[in-house]
Amino acid sequence: MDAAGEEEGMTYNEVVEYFNSMQDPPAQERIDCIIPYLISLLPAPFVPAQPEAAGASSDSEVDLFSFTSSDSEDDSAAAVHAFPSAPGDGEDHISRLPDDVLSEIISRLSTKEAARTMALSTRWRGVWAKTSLVVDDAHLMDSDGPRQITVVRAISRCVDAHPGPVRGVRVTHVAFYDHEYALRRLVASLADKNVEDLILFNRPWPLNMPLPDDILRCAHLRRLYLGTWMFPEVAAAACPPAFENLRELGLFHCIILDEDFDALLSHCHKLEVLSLVMSYHCPSRLRLSSPSLRVAVEWMSSFDEVVVDEAPCLERLLLQSIPVSERVLIKIVRALRLEVLGILDLQLHALEIGGTAIRAGMFVRSSAKLPSLKILAVKVCLAIEREIKLLVTLLKCFPHLETLHIKVVV
Repeated sequence: MDAAGEEEGMTYNEVVEYFNSMQDPPAQERIDCIIPYLISLLPAPFVPAQPEAAGASSDSEVDLFSFTSSDSEDDSAAAVHAFPSAPGDGEDHISRLPDDVLSEIISRLSTKEAARTMALSTRWRGVWAKTSLVVDDAHLMDSDGPRQITVVRAISRCVDAHPGPVRGVRVTHVAFYDHEYALRRLVASLADKNVEDLILFNRPWPLNMPLPDDILRCAHLRRLYLGTWMFPEVAAAACPPAFENLRELGLFHCIILDEDFDALLSHCHKLEVLSLVMSYHCPSRLRLSSPSLRVAVEWMSSFDEVVVDEAPCLERLLLQSIPVSERVLIKIVRALRLEVLGILDLQLHALEIGGTAIRAGMFVRSSAKLPSLKILAVKVCLAIEREIKLLVTLLKCFPHLETLHIKVVV
């Protein structure tokens, strides 16, 4: 995708045409190279995969960063193995523990290990059923890599066998193109069983694999990350999205129309973190209008404009745009708490604050100032005089700025 990303202003249709025009390797293999980078940006798993399972996937070899503050659990997992085992007396002391303690133990096991506890005794079977379910397809893979049919069936069986609720589901290794029925059934079951945390990625090709409408029924979701899907219609949907409890939303390489994105955001009344990654003009405009949004991230995407319309709680607006044929307008209408802005590319972005376009050397009125901003990151070419003057003008727009990060380009 690196080569594709060098094209300016690419739409999804152009991306598809670009990949299909290549000979060897095929489009599926080329698009697969993107997935490990997308997955590396996700929150850490509830339970880390075992070494043999992790080694079966090349995704585990990519260790970049996450958009969330989730910490790795590797240290805590290593600490468990640091304690030497005590000599046993032949008695089953673990089964004598209270149900809530056993439930806590099961919640810290991998998907496969947790399900296997049902074979220990009738009591353990009941404890598993009372424990909120956690499913991660990384726990269900064989040592020689993921087998699509086996993994899809295993995920479905776990969800169907458990009465709920479902604490979290993480699926990042499955190509659902040949499993549409299983996909629809899985999403419907997750909605019925009150899934709280869902990370659902499709291994493309094609890019426009439709996400089932039942995703809009997941009323208990607190965190939702989707990768390489065609998002269902929201604006014209018979029933609006039931996302009253959603705190985090990430759309990675997804296709969603402008009107559907605006409608989606309007139904997320508690949303705090929004991430759009590798989005190519779908939506064409990133309009941030939310009473609760605190952090908005745009990474390696292309939009015609980014508009902060009405975001009274927004504190961080993080941008890492890709080059497009025309300058991208960053329009800040109302953001009284915005403290962090960047990276603002003076060649790529045009900034507007309070209805005033910021131009090099202009007189900055009070309506064009953002007194809340404390941290600014800019990309500037010092060989271009206009950009140097524009940087000086920008500093006048942020009278309480404390930290300035400058990336010099040639």
